Amino acid sequence: MTRARVERLVTIQPPITFDRVEWQGRTLVIKPQGGLLRDTTYVVQLKPGYRDRHGVTGTQAREFAFATGASLDTASIAGQVLFRREPTGKAVVRCFRVPRDTAFVPEAARPDRETTTGQDGGYRLRYLPSNDARFVVMAYFDQNGNGTFDRPGEPFTVLADTVFLSPTVPRVDDVRIAIIDPTETATVSGVVVNETGIDSVLVSVGLFALVDSTRVTRLALCDSAGAYAIAKVPAGAYRLRAFLDLRADSTCGEYDCGGEAPCLEPCVTLADTLTLAPGSSVKVEEKLVLRRREHEGTGLEKK
Repeated sequence: MTRARVERLVTIQPPITFDRVEWQGRTLVIKPQGGLLRDTTYVVQLKPGYRDRHGVTGTQAREFAFATGASLDTASIAGQVLFRREPTGKAVVRCFRVPRDTAFVPEAARPDRETTTGQDGGYRLRYLPSNDARFVVMAYFDQNGNGTFDRPGEPFTVLADTVFLSPTVPRVDDVRIAIIDPTETATVSGVVVNETGIDSVLVSVGLFALVDSTRVTRLALCDSAGAYAIAKVPAGAYRLRAFLDLRADSTCGEYDCGGEAPCLEPCVTLADTLTLAPGSSVKVEEKLVLRRREHEGTGLEKK
């Protein structure tokens, strides 16, 4: 392969500090600082991005293992990674043996093993010890494909439960990891029953963020059957209101009805707060019933 900057693509797990990296003929020699741990299996990985002597870029990671003890560890953890509920080939999976020090934070630590997912989202962390070892497993979506966890921009998930490997259970093959994209929007749907007798305009349904309940965040119109669907809603907590927007100002208030005083727009608010998670699809089971409202002193909806 071409030698230029290839050392930046080489990782060793468990992590070691490189004292010196140099080529000796056709061999890349890495000298660790402080030596290696005893009775430990190390995995050397060459990440995608290397080039052969013809200039062809490698797209698959390559790895091999060696041991400083009598034998290699052979246990493994495998499964599938989903991003936005679909298998992803752009995830990196890491595991960390526990216990760790008290300052351990998976997203900031160097892993004991690391691998990338295939196009089907599948992965396997190999060469792990099976001597009653517990592991924390995390995965992140490698948006820029550089093989490095770029916080805080890249979505990640840390499994709540540790994975246990023992002599009787040296392989765990069903560890499924769902990475949530915090920027993914949600959808809300439901039905409004219009009992006002006013059919000159369609019923409006709005989501109003709790942090500013005077301004609508997302607005949609019901169809002739009263059904509504609000798409591309940012995650958060909302009040849902259905109203006849007779004033055409995208809010629930008053309008000029030709009398001495303004009339109140028919309006109803869902009693419960809607808390929307990223990517969620919420169907409001309660049918909102829209009725005429009597005149009030201020002409505004009571809070």
